Amino acid sequence: MSTGTQLVQELTAMWQEIFAVPDEEFDSEESLFEAGGTSLQAVQLMTRIEEAYGVQIPLPVVFAEGSVDRLVELIEEGLLASLGELSEEEALRMLQEETERAARDA
Repeated sequence: MSTGTQLVQELTAMWQEIFAVPDEEFDSEESLFEAGGTSLQAVQLMTRIEEAYGVQIPLPVVFAEGSVDRLVELIEEGLLASLGELSEEEALRMLQEETERAARDA
C-alpha cells in the first residue's frame, strides 16, 4: 500500500504520462477534461488505478471528479475499505511486507 505522499507522486506520474502534461503545467486540482483529457485517456487512467491499487473507480466518477487530488482521496477510501475486509492475520502480513519494503527502499 502506498503512503499518502507516495500515492500522490505515483498518481501524478500516471496522470502526466497518460495526458502528456509537463511538470510546469501540472495542476493537481485540474479535472480530467480541464487537462484536455479524452474518454479513452480516462479509461486508461481508470484501468491503471485498478491495476496498481486494486481499487475500482467507476468511469462516471472519473469523468465527474477526475482531478488528481480527488482521485487520491477515492483511492485512499477504497484502500481503507478493503483493509476493513481483511482478517487480522492478513492485515499483519500486509503490514510486515510494507515495513520490509520500506526498509529496503530507505
